[in-house]
Amino acid sequence: MDIKIFTISFTITSLIFSLLYISTQLNVPIAIFQPSKRFILPKSGNPYPVTFAYLISASKGDVQRLTRVLWALYHPGNYYLIHVDYDAPESEHLEIAKFVSSEAVFGEVGNVWVVGKPNLVTYRGPTMLGTTLHAMAMLLRIAKWDWFINLSASDYPLVTQDDLIHAFSALPKDLNFIQHSSHLGWKL
Repeated sequence: MDIKIFTISFTITSLIFSLLYISTQLNVPIAIFQPSKRFILPKSGNPYPVTFAYLISASKGDVQRLTRVLWALYHPGNYYLIHVDYDAPESEHLEIAKFVSSEAVFGEVGNVWVVGKPNLVTYRGPTMLGTTLHAMAMLLRIAKWDWFINLSASDYPLVTQDDLIHAFSALPKDLNFIQHSSHLGWKL
């Protein structure tokens, strides 16, 4: 009887610890996307005057658009977090992860990451806001940046990153482009 109780308690305890261990591993990013602490800085020793953190969101069928926009946006002084929607096939997740890990410049500078555990996103819904806030929190933990820009894979920049850096370098870094006002203009 004692062996039976011991076996049952051991099995239950093992199951609980296994579940706890698995749940902690689900939030760990894929090892090849761990942020590196090596940075290529200009020879002056002074980093770029401003840095941007980008969240680039993609969904099913956006692999080509995502690679196009990432190459158009890429600058070694900025940070990029790619979120591929949970609904996208696993093959697309792997293709984007392979693209990021195989590009030498991304690995050398260490400023492009892919979200390891994607969220299910309903666009124009609360899940998109949750994903954006989660991405901002991740970027705040791994990099120091001045401005945050949220884009989708179907967006395309109209100005170069150098021009954007130059335009924002004269602005105060505590400037907020989203201001709340109770006076909406159309409402009396």
